[in-house]
Amino acid sequence: MNKIKKVALGILMAGLAFGFSAFTTVKKRSVLIYYKVNMSYPNANDPRGYEYYSGDMCAPGGNTCSAQWDIGTHLPPTDGDALPISGVTFQTGSVYSGHADL
Repeated sequence: MNKIKKVALGILMAGLAFGFSAFTTVKKRSVLIYYKVNMSYPNANDPRGYEYYSGDMCAPGGNTCSAQWDIGTHLPPTDGDALPISGVTFQTGSVYSGHADL
């Protein structure tokens, strides 16, 4: 009976350790704000015409200023980098109206 208690305690401790690690693991999100800088592609969910800027580039007036995109496995962008055409996912409901003030 003593062995059964030790095994049960070991399983319980392993379960607690696993559960705790699930809450402490930092999940990095690859969702970033990109700014619509080329209105030749007016649709908000069209990746063409978007560029990344780290600061707030939105100004009042206009149609699409920015939207959030999940860039997946692409490298983090630097200011002025275009949104990759493939391997990205538009985040529905993330469009901010206005125009990109460059």
